[in-house]
Amino acid sequence: MRTPLPSHLGALREGLALLRRHPLLSLGLALLAMLLAQLGPALEMAAGVKPSLLVQPIFGFAGLLPLEMYFIPRLQAQLDAELRDAPGNPAATWPTVFDGRWLKAFLLRLGLSVAIGLGLFCFLVPGLLLLTLFGWAPMRMLLRGDSALASLRWSQAAMARHWPRIIQAVLAMLLVALVYQIAAGWALDRLLPAADPDLGPSALVRLKHPALWVFNLLGGAMNLWLSSSLLALYHRLEATLAAPAA
Repeated sequence: MRTPLPSHLGALREGLALLRRHPLLSLGLALLAMLLAQLGPALEMAAGVKPSLLVQPIFGFAGLLPLEMYFIPRLQAQLDAELRDAPGNPAATWPTVFDGRWLKAFLLRLGLSVAIGLGLFCFLVPGLLLLTLFGWAPMRMLLRGDSALASLRWSQAAMARHWPRIIQAVLAMLLVALVYQIAAGWALDRLLPAADPDLGPSALVRLKHPALWVFNLLGGAMNLWLSSSLLALYHRLEATLAAPAA
């Protein structure tokens, strides 16, 4: 009788352990995430736009862009170098290696996000398929230095063979994020001043209210945890591919 393959849910625990390797750095990045999250409402006020639930995510994404584009990938590259010291990301020279790759990896991630978003919006299934097969390509490029095409091929080949347990772990991470969003939304509805449900709180309220600062800090910490968990999951996938077939 064939022994069932182990679950990858332990990547969530490993992600927390990765952050604990550099507690001060992790705290600093969470504080940076809190500050960058406040750029969203500040940009709204500077642009003079009216309150809108459609506009808020756009300015929020613009504020958090430096974190997603540079600081979180840099943390992932550092942790990967410390743990794996792979030829593609050696521990001795990882900062130089990262500086040569981060923009290309981000552009690949951005292109994939657009394609996945269009697939989800128009047809749903193609978007999910693109995400499942090619979602690891930006991390592969960042950490191992593969070209865009090689990274896409590696991700597709890896997920075609091992997608069930990987998807299980990713869904668990999404569940953690969803639970946090529900809990934060419930708390903020009771802490923030009453606002039009179709417009949401004004930019000034979101910029000044201390509850928003606290939840932006918690949200930044959770983002770091999930990003480190994705790195741990990637390491598990690499190890699975490298292991000899039983």
